[in-house]
Amino acid sequence: MSIKVVYNACYGGFSLSKAAVEWLVARGCPEAIAYVAQVEKWSAADEHARVFYNRFDYWSSPGIKRHDGLLVECVESLGDAAGGQFATLKIATIRGNRYRIEEYDGNESVVEPDEVEWVEAP
Repeated sequence: MSIKVVYNACYGGFSLSKAAVEWLVARGCPEAIAYVAQVEKWSAADEHARVFYNRFDYWSSPGIKRHDGLLVECVESLGDAAGGQFATLKIATIRGNRYRIEEYDGNESVVEPDEVEWVEAP
């Protein structure tokens, strides 16, 4: 079994472009739909929120699982256009079903359990 996982491969942080969010919404992604609904609610109530949302071309919400099939398909379909303003999204394939994302200044890597060195106490 192998699973694909989306991660950010540059400094800056994981984020999706508006095009990626729209792609996900069109395909029924619940996290993207909820995000857009929240942004629309903020924009309707607050001019500053509307300006902020329209000024930036990215979505940095961590709500979507990095192994979500639609997210993976989105990044495969849109390529570089899937990443937000400070993101370069890549896909890692893991061997099992467990992973964690390690991050330093927004630059991420996907780590599997067998890649971690454990110290055993006597």
